[in-house]
Amino acid sequence: MTMKPFLPFLTVGLFFLGACGLEKPPASLKFPDAKSDAAPVAAPAAAPATDVIPADPKLAAGKIVYDANCGACHEAGMMGAPKPGDVAAWAPRIAQGLDVMTKKSIDGFTGKAGVMPAKGGNASLTDIDVTNAVAFMADKSKGETPKTAAPAADPKLAGKTLYDANCASCHNSGMMGAPKPGDKAAWAPRIAQGNALLVSHSIKGFKGKLGMMPAKGGIATLTDEEVTTIVNYMVDTVK
Repeated sequence: MTMKPFLPFLTVGLFFLGACGLEKPPASLKFPDAKSDAAPVAAPAAAPATDVIPADPKLAAGKIVYDANCGACHEAGMMGAPKPGDVAAWAPRIAQGLDVMTKKSIDGFTGKAGVMPAKGGNASLTDIDVTNAVAFMADKSKGETPKTAAPAADPKLAGKTLYDANCASCHNSGMMGAPKPGDKAAWAPRIAQGNALLVSHSIKGFKGKLGMMPAKGGIATLTDEEVTTIVNYMVDTVK
């Protein structure tokens, strides 16, 4: 068997290898192994954490409105806007009741603590949008609901315990015209209306010339019987 016919092809192959800058062909060609030699692939970046969306549909809708329209002012405290979650800043506002806060947010309000433009300055918002946003902010800022003490054997002691846990923050300071226990001058015109009316105003809420009383002091978890016990205790302090 002769090798002469193969020589021209070998010569041409060496010529092209030389043209590519290779003085001689490599002894062997090695390709990267898929598992060990290939460049590592970077892991995908973790998605940024997001705020938890409330389970209540109304509060969830309120969060969307807040994020899109209210956060710029409230997060920065602009014009005295209270930041959601600031329990101390929201406490006196929540004590007024959700209806009052919503009305002020829709119509606009100027007070000692700051200014609230009508609908936050965004006239395109509907009353429902504002209502939901206020509910979301109030819910996020209410803090822990005071635990109602179990009634004691002595009604007066039970009334004082319930009062201290749920009512003292407003009545001891006279917030929104709340009469202080023991203040006979403040309680006299109220007691003159009769105990039944006092209890009714305290349970259902009331706004008069001397001040306002949110329904159950803004604490919906109180029962009618507990509110009655508290009213009786406060009335007893001025007898």
